[in-house]
Amino acid sequence: MNKNKITKQVIPSIVLYVVAVLLMIYAIWSYTYCADIISQAKALGQLAASGNEYDIVSFYMSNCGQYVVFALLSAAAGLLLQRKQYVPEASETAAQPDENETDDEEPDEWFDE
Repeated sequence: MNKNKITKQVIPSIVLYVVAVLLMIYAIWSYTYCADIISQAKALGQLAASGNEYDIVSFYMSNCGQYVVFALLSAAAGLLLQRKQYVPEASETAAQPDENETDDEEPDEWFDE
């Protein structure tokens, strides 16, 4: 019975997945905080949405957008590391002959036409 075991090769990808989840949780928490601040500023009349779209989007991007990007990059790096572990060895693929190659002709015959 083969059971999946956590080996030293799998640990970096697991760490990257955990970092991605933590960054996404922080991004969601930061987004709710930003939304609360924007809504409070609108309610108090300190911020008008019209004409300040760039500032509002910039506020969201600087406070939570970058963490979403970092989370996606961490998850992608973890996925790439995980896939790299299951790539066949070069010796396994080199042992198989190419179907397009033929050994019927000698090199001298290539130029005799």
